[in-house]
Amino acid sequence: MVRETEIPVLRGFLKPSEATEWKQNVFSSAEAGPLLQSLFDGDFEAVLLSPQVLDLLGGGDSGDGEAIDAYLERRVLAYLNDSTQEDKADRENALLALAAACLHLFAQSNWTGPPVAIHVPDLLPPALLTSLTEPGTLTSALLSILLLDGESVYCLVGNPFLLLLARVLLVNCSANLDSLQLLPWWTLRYVSLHQQVLEERSPQLLSLAQSSIEK
Repeated sequence: MVRETEIPVLRGFLKPSEATEWKQNVFSSAEAGPLLQSLFDGDFEAVLLSPQVLDLLGGGDSGDGEAIDAYLERRVLAYLNDSTQEDKADRENALLALAAACLHLFAQSNWTGPPVAIHVPDLLPPALLTSLTEPGTLTSALLSILLLDGESVYCLVGNPFLLLLARVLLVNCSANLDSLQLLPWWTLRYVSLHQQVLEERSPQLLSLAQSSIEK
């Protein structure tokens, strides 16, 4: 059964008949409520810069030389595993809101506008970026992680961190979010955006798209 929060999030807006219930029961939830409120307000940057997300991304210790995607995956899994049975659904909804905001912001950065200014060092722990302080090195590292099947990402792509974070949430951590029935739809959105910034077609993304369609 599709969780009642998922369809409005995918739709992108609340119907008048849903607004009262959401205000009383969803927007008031501790973890996901503020993120979903910002998401429906169209303030995607507020989702990324919320206290919950800043703590999720920047609140952990980083091992020396740890890859950015490995660190993000570890933080997301710890966030989920640290939840009780009662608040697990709330945290899953928070991560869904974050993934949706990342995809919206990435599309806004590269196609629809207006420009989005995301300063990645403000989001991640300094220890994770000690070897990436020279100009351009952080962007190069992010683009390298997003390389698939030997196909490079367009070098002038805007805010690649947003695409990477969406991939960590929707692909790397998907097994821990399997109660989200519409997760494959969001995965397809990620696949579409990632493919558009690669130089050639990616068999990995094709396989991911096919498996998402079959779910």
